[in-house]
Amino acid sequence: MQGKQRVILLILFLSTLTVFSQQSDKYKLFEKSGYDFPYQLAEPDKSWKLPKKLVEISGLGYIDGHRLACVQDEKGNIYIFNLQTGEVEEKINFGDDGDYEGIEIIEDDAWVLKSNGDIYKVKDYLKGAGPYLQKHKTALSRKNDAEGLAYDPVDNNLLIACKGHPFLDEKAGKEFKAIYSFSLEAKQIDFTPFLLIEMDTIKYYKNYNTMTQLGVELLAYLDHSKGDVSFQPSGISIHPISGNIYILGSVGNLLMVFNRSGIMLAMVKLRSKYYPKPEGICFSPDGTLYISNEGDQEKGTILKFGMINK
Repeated sequence: MQGKQRVILLILFLSTLTVFSQQSDKYKLFEKSGYDFPYQLAEPDKSWKLPKKLVEISGLGYIDGHRLACVQDEKGNIYIFNLQTGEVEEKINFGDDGDYEGIEIIEDDAWVLKSNGDIYKVKDYLKGAGPYLQKHKTALSRKNDAEGLAYDPVDNNLLIACKGHPFLDEKAGKEFKAIYSFSLEAKQIDFTPFLLIEMDTIKYYKNYNTMTQLGVELLAYLDHSKGDVSFQPSGISIHPISGNIYILGSVGNLLMVFNRSGIMLAMVKLRSKYYPKPEGICFSPDGTLYISNEGDQEKGTILKFGMINK
């Protein structure tokens, strides 16, 4: 009898594992053979609700083990969010009101991205004596709709994710989304995209049927401001251990992973329950992942995920 009980318990245990695996794997729309996506995004390890001043949070940067730097897309402020207290411990004004979409922390300096492609270096932003500001114009413009900023330590560049038109000229490009690189040494952008993302590939792995595809194209036709609603980048960060490039999409609710050669490694669907509007992404040095969501009727949030297979 005890032997039968053990068998039944083992079957129940294996069934539970199978259900959990199916529940977690169903959000992986694509995973390249030989690559294991190192996070379980179906449910965060920890989450924080943000104060009203960060309901429009649009960018996230890692400072240290208990602080993240945040920007929101209406005010020229850097908000220092304390992960231990769950509060904004400091607000640093660096500029006029505007559409600020990304932030990256490099040593003692903060770099902030505006949607028109302008980049602001906020030198010694935590020193308290009033930040020293340098503004760098790029060849990007409002039509490119710059949304995400990441530091690439390999080439000492900033990577800029564009939500809108992928090219710097007027040539057609609705079939792509682009990532550009900005040299921190030369203080200029490379006119050739660092990475081009094919929209047809995204639609293929999202398993769009004919009617869904028709609906997506019709919506883009009726409202050009929406663009292609299958995917639009909203954040970008480079994994500190693997060096892979993580690209977040608020439109489309996706997280995509590429290696430095531009090969797609994973595409993960983000549950709207936890990701109503994912806009910001960053990593700690040990690979802990943080994703921020803008609020609407609800408060904005920051979600934390530890690596599951280092």
